[in-house]
Amino acid sequence: MNPAQDTHEVYRTESTIRFACHHDLPCFTQCCRDVNIYLTPYDILRLRRSLRMGSGEFLARYTRHYLARVTHVPVVQLAMDSHTLRCPFVSDEGCRVYDDRPWACRMFPLDLGNESGVYRLLADKKRCLGLHEGQRWTVGEWLETQGVGPYEAMEQALQQVMPPEFQPGQRMEAGLGKLLYLAYDLDRFDAILNDPRFRALHGIDEDRYVAVRQNDEEKLLLAFAYIQRQIAELFSVL
Repeated sequence: MNPAQDTHEVYRTESTIRFACHHDLPCFTQCCRDVNIYLTPYDILRLRRSLRMGSGEFLARYTRHYLARVTHVPVVQLAMDSHTLRCPFVSDEGCRVYDDRPWACRMFPLDLGNESGVYRLLADKKRCLGLHEGQRWTVGEWLETQGVGPYEAMEQALQQVMPPEFQPGQRMEAGLGKLLYLAYDLDRFDAILNDPRFRALHGIDEDRYVAVRQNDEEKLLLAFAYIQRQIAELFSVL
């Protein structure tokens, strides 16, 4: 196997990959079957908006979600079709929500590595025939063409929610996990935001309130800010 296409190889923004995906490949949409796709709050925002449904309905209909047993961190996983094991948004013709597909799907055949700016291949040439295609990209070019930027920015904003002293994998109280879950279910945050007493307490004036009501991304960022303040207060008394 070409080292530049090795699943064990470390890839960086300037690294080169060969990849193209299209209907004529025998493996077309097979990467959308029997896989674990973990959704971010921004994934859910984009998907439920594309499907014109609320976050609560989307979570109930299309995901498995729970608080991790040890850490109590929210885990939200896209539920595969129970009969075909296929993603519920994929048909033989391709993805029905392609413009709003999750971050993990956009990155394919790449995945995040163990440190910032590092990537790895998710599949090898036996599984993904697209890796035999002649189209060459740098990793940076591929991610840019797939619209990954807004997803990375929202993930960075989410990572700022937890206090600096919090370590990944650290156990937290179940109540903190439920608070974090507000970012995934903006319907619940909406109910809080609609209370004038809440807006007064948190200094959200009418212009800000109207802007947030009209822009889902701004609402998600406001939810992050609210969760961050609440968690910081809780950590200060633990």
